[in-house]
This record gives sequence, structure tokens and C-alpha cells, in this order.
Amino acid sequence: MKLQENQPLTTDWAAPGQLVAFPAEDRKKIRMLDAFYRPTTRRGAPLLVFVHGMGSNFYRSQLKKAFIDVAPETGWGILSFNNRGAERGTEDERFSQCLADLDAAVAFARQRGHRRLVFIGHSTGCQKIVYWQALRRSRPVAGLVLLAPADDYAITRQHFGRRFDAKVAWARKMVAQGKGHQPVQGLYERFTAKRFLSIANARATEANIFRYAGPLTHFRRVRCPMLAVFGELEEFAVIPPADMLAILRRKTRTRDFADWLIEDANHSFKGCELALARAVCAWAGKRAP
Repeated sequence: MKLQENQPLTTDWAAPGQLVAFPAEDRKKIRMLDAFYRPTTRRGAPLLVFVHGMGSNFYRSQLKKAFIDVAPETGWGILSFNNRGAERGTEDERFSQCLADLDAAVAFARQRGHRRLVFIGHSTGCQKIVYWQALRRSRPVAGLVLLAPADDYAITRQHFGRRFDAKVAWARKMVAQGKGHQPVQGLYERFTAKRFLSIANARATEANIFRYAGPLTHFRRVRCPMLAVFGELEEFAVIPPADMLAILRRKTRTRDFADWLIEDANHSFKGCELALARAVCAWAGKRAP
């Protein structure tokens, strides 16, 4: 699939909307999540909810800005929000907390009259929305969009090579000694030992959501419409992106599944963000008119 390239962004960028914060409760502890909300003028309009990946946030990347620009053109509101893994939060995030974060985003949407939602996950955001939908099976969700759903377990194993087993053993030792806060050296993200095991332990939930050599149990539980997208130049691919899409196509149990392989695109879809946002919004519009 070939998408039109953007015009280079050489001027200031601005979009109308609201800077908001909403509460997410987990184990009776409340965390305020910052977000950018751009509603439409029509109450009850469908809403796109953008879930960022590791170390990112609700505004940083041309990809998010493209969706914020494009969504209202096609009748969608959009909410892009910080989850607990935003920026340095990735370092010691507990993956299961994404359930509380996404619950809070849905509550925010409902309070503002949005009856149908489509979640867009980028990178680790894909793991979070699949995990949430597999457990919640939320009826207001009209679809999931998976942008670059990479295999964190395989990436980490490839990154460390022969040192992988030793790194995992060290992390387990630190956790057993009550030192799970110790940092892991030599990784592409800042992780504590305990956080590292969330993606490096082959039995951990997060590690298995898109472990393409595994059963993809949570992915197979999702029955709402899904769209999976990779760039041909995906820099975090351990196996070819086309093969990952083929595995998802084979293992999905939804009756409405689409997959796109974007020519000349990388993990962040650099250069074709606007065209991708328009194409995704068109796909979503058919699921939540």
C-alpha cells in the first residue's frame, strides 16, 4: 500500500481544542492523566482515542498531530492522552495499570456524550488496547487500530543476543532480593529490573500479547473490528512486517480484520502521517458512521 507523502512541516503548528486532565483510579490510588481533547460540534459524535507507546506522550510526534488535524475533517472527535507509561513513567510502569488508564479514558468520553469509540494504539499502545479490549469486551468500542504492533519480547531477545538469558537471570535475582528498582543497563529504554521482566519473561502478560511465535491469546479474544498496520521499513521488526501481518490475519477471530503494509514507511510512519491518518479515519468511519 502506497500513501502520499506529507509536505514538510516548516512552520508553527496549532490546533483548536482543550488541554484536559481526568482521574484514573487503580488500587484506590488516583492518578491524573493529561490529555488533549478536540471535540466536534455534534454531540454524540464518535471519538478516536490515541494511546501512545513507550516513553512517548499525548502530543510528541507528527503522527499524533496528523490525527488531531484530520479527525474533525471526517466527523470524529479525538482524545490523545498520557497513560502511566508516558515519558519516564515507562521505567517502572506496571503493565496491568493500563486497564485503569483506558477505563478512565472511556469514562471521560462517555461524560462528554461520545457513544462510539475507536482506539488507536501506536507501538506499545497496541498491546494496551488489545489487552484492555480482550478483558473488558467494551461494547462502545467500534474498532481497534494497531499501528506498528511490534514484538517486544523478540526485540529484547535480539537486542541482547547471547546476553539475554543472563540479563533475565540478573533481573529475577534483583526482584527476589527486593531490589526490583535497579536499572537495566544497555537497553533501548530506561527500565527497572522489575519492569524489564514484563517484556523479557516469556510467561509475562505484556511479553505475550504480540509475541508472534506464541499463541497471541489476548489478540484472539478480541472480536470487534481491527486494522493492523506496519511500515515496510519497520526498524523494530525481528521477522518481516508482512509475516507479522500474515500471522495476525491467520490468528484473528474477528470477522472484520484488515491489514495494511505501507511502502517506504518506518515505525513512526514518517513522511506519510497525514495520508495514514486520513485512511485510518476512513476505515473507522465505516465502523462507526
